[in-house]
Amino acid sequence: MSTTRSHGMQGWSTTDDGHRVLVVDLDGMPGSVRDARHATTEFLAGVRVGRRLDAADAAVTDVLLVVAELVANACRHAPGPCRLTVTLTNAAAEIAVQDTAHGYLPIAGRRGRPTGYGLLIVTRLTGGIHVLPAPDGKIVRATVPLPGRWPRPVPV
Repeated sequence: MSTTRSHGMQGWSTTDDGHRVLVVDLDGMPGSVRDARHATTEFLAGVRVGRRLDAADAAVTDVLLVVAELVANACRHAPGPCRLTVTLTNAAAEIAVQDTAHGYLPIAGRRGRPTGYGLLIVTRLTGGIHVLPAPDGKIVRATVPLPGRWPRPVPV
């Protein structure tokens, strides 16, 4: 059985195996990256049982950076809404952004055209980006490893 707390366009839940999951639906308009970071910050603070969220914690910083870059990429290159999902497992934060664009991700500039460094940074922090086809677009996934001292998700 899973439990869910909803707040506007976001919901937190706990899976049967104790993993915590955040789902945020975003409109893809300006402010979506800010909303995604804010929701993720609240979510991570909620699972750090008995300890305040430390914004300087490398794991938190990495998760927030990956969330921001993947959502920004979806908002910049895909028309319409997108959905952010963050799943905390025993060893990692699995981040997925579903958008309405089909095709590949331009990780490096092509034919001399400049591109940002966001996806290159995400690749370094996560060990790789995976793009999966979806019926109405694609899902971009990346996994941020969490250190052993990071508090583990607990069933609610």
